[in-house]
Amino acid sequence: MEIGAFEHPAELPSACKVVYCDVITKAEALKLFPEINADKLPEIDVLVDIDRDGLTVFKNKSQDFVIINHVLEHLFDPVNAIRECFRVLKVGGTLVVSVPDKRFTFDKNRTLTTTTEIFERIKRIPKLAIPQDYDDMLINVHPELLCASHEVKQKALKSFLTRREHLNIWTDDSFKSFFDSVCRKFLLTLILKKKVSSNDNEFEFFGCWRKHSLISFLFKILRGVV
Repeated sequence: MEIGAFEHPAELPSACKVVYCDVITKAEALKLFPEINADKLPEIDVLVDIDRDGLTVFKNKSQDFVIINHVLEHLFDPVNAIRECFRVLKVGGTLVVSVPDKRFTFDKNRTLTTTTEIFERIKRIPKLAIPQDYDDMLINVHPELLCASHEVKQKALKSFLTRREHLNIWTDDSFKSFFDSVCRKFLLTLILKKKVSSNDNEFEFFGCWRKHSLISFLFKILRGVV
């Protein structure tokens, strides 16, 4: 399963059977993001809004791989997204995650999103982002709009919301800290098997986690593997 592949689907062996999931169809994506290359967009097999509904259309432990690259930073509730990816992953399966490091993106002047802030945010009812959540993007990414009229600013904020621009701003270390906090809080038995630092690629943190059974996970803790 690949969630939110958009125009950069993971390169996989031809023998792999991939289910592409996203919140909008390919046609809707092209309308909302006219700047992207249509030839690179995969057709969407299953429409899911992981931010609001999780992956409820998929059974527990049904997937060998779950790939979710450059998605978590866009979500109102990345906590539940991680939990849902864990739920549908088979024991022994692999969760592949990447997120941009703000130091190498247009977010470089934005404030880091803390783990505490995310856990407080997801308590909100309804659990939906609002235009005001992107105020710091207006200030730090598009300062040219600060002198614009109120109407222009509101239109820009609504556009950020509609396009689901980056809501969570991380570096390698802050994302890893957030991910580990989610795993500890909800007893997600995931062990990081491979990672690539943004210091190496000047772009993103990339990690592959393997799901273990609780007994296996506890045994590895006793051995000092985790």
